[in-house]
Amino acid sequence: MILFFGVVLSFFGYLFSVIKEQQDLKNQQVSIKSEKVTQDVIDDIDFKVFKLGEKKLNIGDEISVRLKNNNRVHGTLIGARKVENALCIVTAEDELLEVHVTRIKKLRVTMKYGRLF
Repeated sequence: MILFFGVVLSFFGYLFSVIKEQQDLKNQQVSIKSEKVTQDVIDDIDFKVFKLGEKKLNIGDEISVRLKNNNRVHGTLIGARKVENALCIVTAEDELLEVHVTRIKKLRVTMKYGRLF
């Protein structure tokens, strides 16, 4: 019985967090848990919503990138810079990376920001 209530409670917690993310997107606000990402960094980004190939990417999406040298980068997308032709990603280790589009072999969106499934 306690396990059932725990599962129901965690489901509603997840549901409420997704609803909050959707409200933040409507208000054009994104909360990213990082010490290195400040409002100045976000303001310097040229594109926060853009298309890369067939994929529509949005600030806050969690992505996995395989580079041409077979290294992998996992992290949260901050946006894209037009002049450098690069994606800005914050990794789990709180590093701010710029990955040039020409170095990307494969890109996969692991979780969309503000989407339930």
